[in-house]
Amino acid sequence: MGVRSLSEEEAMQFVLSILRAAGKPLTTKEIEEETRKRLVQCPDKTPVFLNMLRLKGTIKGQLSAERRAWVWWVEREG
Repeated sequence: MGVRSLSEEEAMQFVLSILRAAGKPLTTKEIEEETRKRLVQCPDKTPVFLNMLRLKGTIKGQLSAERRAWVWWVEREG
């Protein structure tokens, strides 16, 4: 079975579901591992796509010195 490319909307929902399920910030690598497990890929390279979502305000992201990587999360509603 091959890897399926997601549309931008599908990829956004996929990333949001991963981050919400995790309940904690995830690194770019952890998100990439999850996409590989589910045999899907984002429309762009994962770091580029995550940064685009950050710039749109859909997710939060920042460089973590502690984890030596970018970390991504969603704000809790309510």
